[in-house]
Amino acid sequence: MPFPDGPTPDDQPAPAARVRGLRKTFGRVVAVDGVDLDLPSGAIVGMLGPNGSGKTTLIRMLLGLTRPTAGHVELLGRTGDDLPAALPDVGALVEGPGFHPFLSGRDNLRRAAATEPRLAGDLGAPVDAALERVGLTEAARRRYRGYSLGMKQRLGLAAALLVPRRLVVLDEPTNGLDPAGTRDVRRVIAELHDAGTTVLLSSHLLAEVEAVCTHVAVLQRGSLLVSGELSGLLDAGAGELVVTTDDPDAALDALRAAGAGPYLRDGGVVVPSGPLEPPDVVSALVHWGVGVWEVHRRRAHLEELFARLTEEDA
Repeated sequence: MPFPDGPTPDDQPAPAARVRGLRKTFGRVVAVDGVDLDLPSGAIVGMLGPNGSGKTTLIRMLLGLTRPTAGHVELLGRTGDDLPAALPDVGALVEGPGFHPFLSGRDNLRRAAATEPRLAGDLGAPVDAALERVGLTEAARRRYRGYSLGMKQRLGLAAALLVPRRLVVLDEPTNGLDPAGTRDVRRVIAELHDAGTTVLLSSHLLAEVEAVCTHVAVLQRGSLLVSGELSGLLDAGAGELVVTTDDPDAALDALRAAGAGPYLRDGGVVVPSGPLEPPDVVSALVHWGVGVWEVHRRRAHLEELFARLTEEDA
């Protein structure tokens, strides 16, 4: 059946995945409630939300691991009963990896490789390449039960990357990782992005999401609060001007006389959005003889955006 929104315009690439009206209930508990969301092709989409917001449930429905109560899922152009045909092009690490504790990391990964429909014959090369990519070559012979939480996460990531993917879904991939491991995950995500792979990243680490993601989607109590390009969402939450000057006190006097409400922060003069446009701010300062070194629009941080959205919906 056609997807509810109809075909994608010819001048735009089809989304790697999209859901419409997606809903999931467990008895009387509504885990996901009418979510509409696109994952743009080639984007790195950060999925954010407090615990219990429905992130993992939505991911499980997207991957066909949980049947929706209502709504539609499209995955790499596949829908309905045809959805499983898209899964060879999808790598996923969801709710932590699951491996055999008495097997080594390499043997566990070989078993995972044996289930890949696009791998045949000698599995050693792709297994070794995946282990090296996540930094587990030296620990490959150790039993999985002796792995730290971070090493287990690395092995799960290696399993998701055994073959080239069009979409990679990572649910809290840096859980248990030290700073070096977190940098490795960031590097892998950047490599996937450079190769044109779409990445869906669910994480509580807002700084990491802001560092690597091109798009974000914020969930709260099963509902989608906002989604879109990260830069646009952050710019929309900005508005203050920051002025760097050699005489902050004089700048404060000049801007107050012009009708602004400036204040000092971290050595700069902050001008809240209001009656003065940027040229008016500069003109007022120059008129008072204040030297202006720099004027820039303050960009909001993801933490500020997330707090504002979730507090407004509380």
